Amino acid sequence: MAASVVAVTLLGFLGASPGTAVVQLTDGGSWLWSTAKGWVTHINGPAGAPDFNVELAASRGHRVELTQDGVSVLVTDLETGVVNRIDPATMELVSRSFGQSGPVRVVALGELAYVIETATGTVTRIDPRTLDIIGEQVLLGTPVTGAGLDADGVLWVALASRGDLVAIRDGRVTTTVSVAAPGAGLTMTVAAGRPVAVDADRPALVPVASQGLGRTSGQADEGLAAERPVALPPPAGPGRLLVVAPAVEGRVVPVLVAGTSTVLLIDLAADDGRGSVRPIELAGQRPSTELGAPLIAAGRVYVPDNGSGQVLVYDQVAGRFDEPIHLSGGPGMLTLSVRNGTVWVNDADGTNAVAVDPDGQRRRVDKYAPEAMVPVVDASAKAPPPPVTVPSATQRQLPPPERRSQPPGPDSPAVPDQQAAPRPVPDPTGTQPPRPQRPVTTPPVLPPPARTTTSLPAPPGAPSVSLVSGSGAVVVTVMAGAGDSVTQFTVTTSAGGTSVLPGPGPATTTVEAAGCQQVVATATATGPGGTSVVSASSQALSCVPPGPIQDVLLTGIGPGGSNHSVNISWEPPADAGGTVEYVVTESNSSAGNSAPRTYTTTTRVVTGFMAQPGYRTVVITPRNEAGLGPSTTIDENNFTSYPYRSSYVPP
Repeated sequence: MAASVVAVTLLGFLGASPGTAVVQLTDGGSWLWSTAKGWVTHINGPAGAPDFNVELAASRGHRVELTQDGVSVLVTDLETGVVNRIDPATMELVSRSFGQSGPVRVVALGELAYVIETATGTVTRIDPRTLDIIGEQVLLGTPVTGAGLDADGVLWVALASRGDLVAIRDGRVTTTVSVAAPGAGLTMTVAAGRPVAVDADRPALVPVASQGLGRTSGQADEGLAAERPVALPPPAGPGRLLVVAPAVEGRVVPVLVAGTSTVLLIDLAADDGRGSVRPIELAGQRPSTELGAPLIAAGRVYVPDNGSGQVLVYDQVAGRFDEPIHLSGGPGMLTLSVRNGTVWVNDADGTNAVAVDPDGQRRRVDKYAPEAMVPVVDASAKAPPPPVTVPSATQRQLPPPERRSQPPGPDSPAVPDQQAAPRPVPDPTGTQPPRPQRPVTTPPVLPPPARTTTSLPAPPGAPSVSLVSGSGAVVVTVMAGAGDSVTQFTVTTSAGGTSVLPGPGPATTTVEAAGCQQVVATATATGPGGTSVVSASSQALSCVPPGPIQDVLLTGIGPGGSNHSVNISWEPPADAGGTVEYVVTESNSSAGNSAPRTYTTTTRVVTGFMAQPGYRTVVITPRNEAGLGPSTTIDENNFTSYPYRSSYVPP
């Protein structure tokens, strides 16, 4: 696998020449991929604008993965197995082909980097600066379903076929931790520098005690083992995959339940390490079925919606959804990453990207900005031609130097003054002396008078409309489109008639709608040139997922007798918009031979709790048209904390 050095296209970096340009990996910026162009573009963090483009012509039209957490930027072509290294100091590009047996993934952190052939389980350590292979390959002999580097520099890989998490260091397997049943839907993430197994069949998150493994080069620590799993409530369960990011910065792990619109926030550190789970229901945001791995940063949860070309944003502190981040206006491949506290949202299929600062402020980025790179457009070509680069500084044509009249030198002939009178012309008859003639003066040619034209302003472009669900209402936000200025918006909804909002926007109004109505809204923009065409419609439910159930009461014959049995009753959630029903899961049978069961009820009563035989754990989750609310768990360890009313009648 010989390495090859290929050319890289550079653009001026803040006026510096390419030979002196240095892009620091810690400059607050990010490298972003553009599929159609085949470009890796560096976005300057402080400026929020592109300053370098690196062209990977062989990867144009392919899906790639970028790893920028080490000393180099590594770009992996997921279709060809080619790994490209960009040196931020010299902008040199080195490419090397891996993965002859199938697709590869690259995991890197600092000076460490590994290439993983996911189909065969072949793990190769490489030098992230040169792409040279270091040491011997590790042959696991089974597909790898997840991988990550922990805070100690130990590579962890998930092997679903065996139900194991395997630690690799110094070219060998140092320990194996059993975390799931063989053949389970197993993947993993790294949370706050520690490996966490994600078992979709159980379903649960299983942290692994990995401290100290990376600081020894001898035998593996036999004390390493899976910690107490954190069980996940419905809709997670057998048959549903769990989608997670490869790594998260804190101990709160966002998990998307595939095939649903539910994101579970698992706090691994809560309740003295026992963990807690908080569901977030996206149904009110009308997501598509093509959701990607969620990401959490600065108290906000970001969920990419590839089907609609937007990112859904949930503010944990405020307990509500923010305005979605609109990128493509249609289906597109969206990628999320966090760099130095800034969330980078990239439309890999288009020109747009957005940087979200820790305080929630958003900055839009045009990856195809003219000052960065100008493409050659050929309307007759079926495929886009390669880009043509131009210097970042504007090239101007200097005016010709001014000619000045100077006296002739001693070696140069005299040149008559072009403005002097012509010489006298002699009389052809020779009878009259020549008479001086008047100078012939040519009047100056004046330019024609400038024409004054007045163009009427054009109507503004169609605005964009977005809706956010509330309790008994929706919040409508209108933003100006392209074109001339906007003086006002006219919003029309299916629930609240018509509202006029001031320009230039963004402008917001709240439309009340009882119950859980589907509210549809459109808008027009009006400016000096007239009124725009009607915008595309947007819709949302006028309700949010319910809160937790209230006033739990246990009634019956308590423990102590052979026939004890308890009924559980409760009151509806305080914020119970729409029609509320309850998803009940009963588990932990006292007989030990009864499988868990899940059912839906509206009666607000569960019977037979703690019966002999009976179930000893009950999870109650309210649900309405907007989705699931928080779950309440009642089990043999905490049931005494709830009010109890005995129905025992002495004989």
